Amino acid sequence: MRNSFQSLAIHQLNALTDAGTSHEYSHSVKSLQLLVVACSLVALVTCGRADEQRAPCEGACCTAPCDPCRDGACEDTDALGWEPPVLLWWGDADDPAPGCPAWAPHVVFEGIDGLSAKQSCPSCACGPAECKLPAGIVVWDEFMCNAHDVPDPKFTPFLAPDPWDGSCVTHPTIPAGTYSSVQYLSTTLAPCTPRTGPEPIVAEPVWATHARACSAGSTPPEDPVPPAEQVPPAGFKECLWRRGEPGPCPAHHPERRVFHHDIENSLGCTACACGEPMDGDCHALLRRFDLPACDMTPGKWRGNSTDLDRSPCSGSLGGTSPISLGSINARWYEQHPGRCDPSGGSPSGEVWTNEQTTFCCEATR
Repeated sequence: MRNSFQSLAIHQLNALTDAGTSHEYSHSVKSLQLLVVACSLVALVTCGRADEQRAPCEGACCTAPCDPCRDGACEDTDALGWEPPVLLWWGDADDPAPGCPAWAPHVVFEGIDGLSAKQSCPSCACGPAECKLPAGIVVWDEFMCNAHDVPDPKFTPFLAPDPWDGSCVTHPTIPAGTYSSVQYLSTTLAPCTPRTGPEPIVAEPVWATHARACSAGSTPPEDPVPPAEQVPPAGFKECLWRRGEPGPCPAHHPERRVFHHDIENSLGCTACACGEPMDGDCHALLRRFDLPACDMTPGKWRGNSTDLDRSPCSGSLGGTSPISLGSINARWYEQHPGRCDPSGGSPSGEVWTNEQTTFCCEATR
């Protein structure tokens, strides 16, 4: 194309030589000026600005490698909006990324693909469900501990401390004739204590592939590499690139690759916990005393056995009880701790990325 413009210019110069009048000379000069402007515009569109060219042109510029519009590339509308080409390498996450070549020394992107999570959690178990002595006694104003389900019954708790070792508990005496029945509360099982194993918590993002992109940058190197030697090293490809999720790849860079960066995660382990206690055998004797300080005067105390499923009630058939209540104590007959089912200690959370970068690379040759 440029040779055609050169021939046309030579023709106009010959016309200057043959011109016989000043009018013809002036007309020919103007024609030559217009021709030079036209050639400059065509060269600008065809070869791009000088600072966009890969190297000084040699020979026919617009057919040389410096031409960014060669092979119809400028007719591909999918190429619009992409960043200039970079050298892209990608490989297994366990393989170290190679260094950038001397003529493209700047790392402009590093990212990953195939994101997942590596997680393991400590084991979770539960300690025994220990037997607990009854919480105490409840004094009812209703017959047989409200056996008739009277609405809003009246009752007075006579309770031991929690935890209780069974030693004597004294409260202000509840006089005889002021209540109708006494309920001996049952034994219970204490909650199990979660026990986390010694294994460490592992909760970290992992990926199958990582990538690195290299660029020449905007500053010319002190020791430039000749264009003929600017060949992508083994494992690298020339790729256009763009943030986000753009449209189709340009025809001359059809191989699409997507990589991510800015990784975040909420990985962790669920808390170790224990279910409800069960399967214990806890049998105790709960005694009540007419007098304070658990006075063992004959005829002034009485007791009842309780267990996990039994909370006996005693009362007077004649109405109110003729016995006062001044103190209580307890002791074990049998205690076999129960158990709890453990839960938790499982991997939780997720990993994600906030942004992706798309690369369109030259087809594999």
